[in-house]
Amino acid sequence: MENNKFSTKNFVVRVNREENISNMAKNVIIMIGDGMGWEMARAGAIAKTGESYTSGVGEGLSFQELDGYSFVTTYGTTIAPGSEEPNPANRVFNTSNSALYGSGSNLTGTNPLRPDFVFEPDFNAGIDASGGAANPGTTAIGNLVGYDPERGGINPWTPGNDPEYIKYSYPDSANTATTLYTGVKSYNSAIGVDIYEQPLESILQIAADSDKSTGLVSSVPIDHATPGAAAANVNRRNKYDSEFPTLDSILQQELRIYKPTVILGGGHPLSTPEDPLPGEVEPPSDNTFILESTYQELSANPTDNVYGYTFLERGEDAAAVLAETAAEIDPNQGERLLGLYGARGQNGNLPVSSADGDYSTTGLDMFSLFSSAQAGSPNNITPGVPNPDTERPLLPGETDESFIAREINENPTLQDLTEAALDVLAKDEDGFWLMIEGGDIDWSAHDNNMDNLIGTMLDFDKSVQSVMDWIEENGGWEENLLVVTADHDHYLTLSPDFPELLATEGAEALTYELHTPEESGQYWGSDPEVKYGWGSHTNRPVPVYYQGEGSEVLDGLVGEGYNSYGFEIPGLPNHVDQTHIFQTMAAAVTGTDNYINGSQNAETFVGEAGNDLIIALGDNDTVAGLAGDDQIYGGDGNDVLRGDENERSPGGQPGGDDMIYGGTGNDRIGGKGGNDKLYGDDGDDQIWGDDGDDLLHGGFGNDTLTGDDFSGGQGADTFVLALGEGTDTITDFELGIDKLALTAGLTFEQLSITASGSNALISVGDERLAILNGVEAVGLIENSAATFAQI
Repeated sequence: MENNKFSTKNFVVRVNREENISNMAKNVIIMIGDGMGWEMARAGAIAKTGESYTSGVGEGLSFQELDGYSFVTTYGTTIAPGSEEPNPANRVFNTSNSALYGSGSNLTGTNPLRPDFVFEPDFNAGIDASGGAANPGTTAIGNLVGYDPERGGINPWTPGNDPEYIKYSYPDSANTATTLYTGVKSYNSAIGVDIYEQPLESILQIAADSDKSTGLVSSVPIDHATPGAAAANVNRRNKYDSEFPTLDSILQQELRIYKPTVILGGGHPLSTPEDPLPGEVEPPSDNTFILESTYQELSANPTDNVYGYTFLERGEDAAAVLAETAAEIDPNQGERLLGLYGARGQNGNLPVSSADGDYSTTGLDMFSLFSSAQAGSPNNITPGVPNPDTERPLLPGETDESFIAREINENPTLQDLTEAALDVLAKDEDGFWLMIEGGDIDWSAHDNNMDNLIGTMLDFDKSVQSVMDWIEENGGWEENLLVVTADHDHYLTLSPDFPELLATEGAEALTYELHTPEESGQYWGSDPEVKYGWGSHTNRPVPVYYQGEGSEVLDGLVGEGYNSYGFEIPGLPNHVDQTHIFQTMAAAVTGTDNYINGSQNAETFVGEAGNDLIIALGDNDTVAGLAGDDQIYGGDGNDVLRGDENERSPGGQPGGDDMIYGGTGNDRIGGKGGNDKLYGDDGDDQIWGDDGDDLLHGGFGNDTLTGDDFSGGQGADTFVLALGEGTDTITDFELGIDKLALTAGLTFEQLSITASGSNALISVGDERLAILNGVEAVGLIENSAATFAQI
């Protein structure tokens, strides 16, 4: 498929709005059915209603009633070793490679760049599941997998001309979640990082920066790929947890850096089986989901732990306890809720439902029936016939019935988690962003288990219905945006007689007793003669269902292209890409009119009229937001970031109330006009508030903060002080006008205020927090009540 590419320095997505900020959604909710391709949704709808359909959106499931519908391309990147690989035979493209040599090993982002690597935006489908094409090769030169509708099908119900094609270079949940949350394509196993293993700004962080609460809910472990990519930046998805204070892991970053208001899901130590999951199936489980030290800190200190969460875990009457606790949590007071659950023997997941909804398969290994990892296993005594797990990890004297009853009692359902999260987050008057994942849909599909697939689909459907009901009762679709989609597809085909067979034989028999496509009305993979032919993902596009405030953005992106590492990539007719879902959520969360996405190159960006969201990414960038209330992220490099074009320069324009985040590097940040919030983040930054009432927070490093500049800027500014972030030099503090804000864990009583010549020094013990030039220490102490405030 031809890729009509061109280099771009300023890729802009314009949001067509009749009005600007009034179209911002108060609450944005994305619900991800992991692995929920079109056939998976159809199986659930047929089971729920007994009716069938053979094309289109279908009906029967709650989310099929939403107004918006399209298909989403899910592909990621593919990268081949170059001269650093001494054996030319090993220089093949692989979807799990980053652009760094020794991809995925060591600390995230610390390995050197592959010496020959230059990003090429051509499409490269590969020749096997992980890529496999030689480098260099006559047909393999690009670093984007792409999707060819002629080979794969123009839609899921219209097969393409190559049934093997959609098996090639398929994406995983880490790669796709990263794109959904950041708008950037990356490699399989990437958690919130780009192909250079550099951290990306996620929609969760953008929402938090917009003063919204945030939440992550999943039926599988809370540090799995789909929740993890929203609140962590690591180079491998199996970096679940690490010893405190190490941060190169998903869970530690979730709890200590991103700090979502609500985290609810699986991964409880009791839920992890003794045997690891097969290495060929995502994800390997030879590491635990939560280390003993992390778990003990939380479990022993449920309301007073180092992570600052109210902690709940599996236990008696878990659903009721969760609901009662959620009712008491107040996000406006900085309170946060963490719930860790999971059924014994269930691979870290909540109890898994079968098609009849009685959770009768709870406690049985979800990778035992016939996943791709089981194919050819000696456990399968009869080739082609599954050998399901039938033994639960029973305690002495425990029966299967009492085991199931206990696990149901000690674990909430996904619907319970969903309703608890909504209860907490709805209390935030500024709104919230929330992700809810039905992760066990994917696990059921990996195992070719129709009984569990239908059960997990219907559980997910109940959660969607709860969200839709909540929306109707809380501002309606004028205040809320709901997006329901999948991260990737699985290779399932339902035969025309599947609805009849399901009705007459039942899902249990179609799963465990009838082992041919003809008998069971289904087959997994490309061979219609083999029922159990494929146990993993495909590269086929997945459906997206959506409705609410801001949904017109996604409508307008159908068929459009997107930016990838400085190149414009063409869109697919009648499809959107996962990058567009991010853009839609970002526009709804921030109220921005224009989204501008950079690359790892040094670039210059100038915003447009209206409210801009500018994410500059790597290198030394220069950014000006123009008029409007802009949100700017510098990313890596020593950046020059301005909220507006300088209104004092010829042709300059005054601007709005901007938020600017410097990222890593020694940045120069100017708010210019408006009441701005300016954050230096890492590095030795120079920050000027300029006109307006500004908030300045230097972050880590030795920063210089100037509330009002030399040419007449004025306003009441707030300078933020924090422990462990270096020494800030504040050049123009005005007693009686400006304020000093103390972050959590820092109180006025801890401060030592002393004089150094004509300057005031603020310290805590041996750590110097700030130098206030030209401010008398005595005057600062005397005016402390009006000067210092907690944030």
